[in-house]
Amino acid sequence: MKTKLTAILAIVNIASAMFSARAEILPADTLAIVKDAHSVLVTRSANMNTITIMGQGEDDEFYYSYTSQRVDTVAEVPKGDDEWGLSLPFLREVERKKSEVVWLGNTQIGICMPIDAPAGFDPSIDLGIGKVVGIKYTPWNKGPFFSFGVGVFAQKFTLHNKSMFDNVGKSLVVIGLPEGARDSHVRLYNFGFQMPFTITQNLYRGFSLSAGVVMKFNTYTTASNKYSIDNRSYDTSFKGLQQRILTYDIYGGLGWDNFSLYCRYSPLSLFSRGNGPQFEVVSFGLNLGF
Repeated sequence: MKTKLTAILAIVNIASAMFSARAEILPADTLAIVKDAHSVLVTRSANMNTITIMGQGEDDEFYYSYTSQRVDTVAEVPKGDDEWGLSLPFLREVERKKSEVVWLGNTQIGICMPIDAPAGFDPSIDLGIGKVVGIKYTPWNKGPFFSFGVGVFAQKFTLHNKSMFDNVGKSLVVIGLPEGARDSHVRLYNFGFQMPFTITQNLYRGFSLSAGVVMKFNTYTTASNKYSIDNRSYDTSFKGLQQRILTYDIYGGLGWDNFSLYCRYSPLSLFSRGNGPQFEVVSFGLNLGF
């Protein structure tokens, strides 16, 4: 009987020890719990991290080591206004592409108005594609962005008030229509290439302001007269005119996303003095592809 009692007590003690041990089972995802570690060493290799623990409490011989593989990811964290010391609340945060190629941008349809021109010059048509191909550069997240392009343009000037063109030597001049002339169509055309340099800043929710200079290469300029007298038609054209090859426009635009209103001012006359009529030009209209 005493032997049986002793055996039962032994089994109870073993069970209690096992229960205590199970009560100290580590929580899920926990590799080890070390109290009063003497030293902890963390090392990093090309693709691994290693943690080594030596000594614990009164146990100088305690040693634990764990190695895990590391996968590095590179994430670009945008700088906030506080980091730059800059706060521009009226500007819209836009996704930045530092540089990109633009095709068929700044397509313009408008009206050109001669200023201080000889009598008879009327407003007419202004057409152009500012950037058949261009480059857009955005150095900062909140703008502005800079752009440069190569495009084409065409302008037509009409002449009324019983006036027409004539050639005196190499000079294009404005004279009166012959007596009895009617059904007149008098035109001056100017075609060429243009190179716009612009800077554009977003203002608020897609509204942007743009300004710049447009260099114009006037490669082809021609004039024509058409009229009739006593049911007989007369048609005269003037080519090889002495226009200025290089002129420039001052450009400004205000718009929303890809639509804007533009205004251009040409302070330099198409013809130098002695080669043709003197006038400046203001043009304005709709711009597609801001």
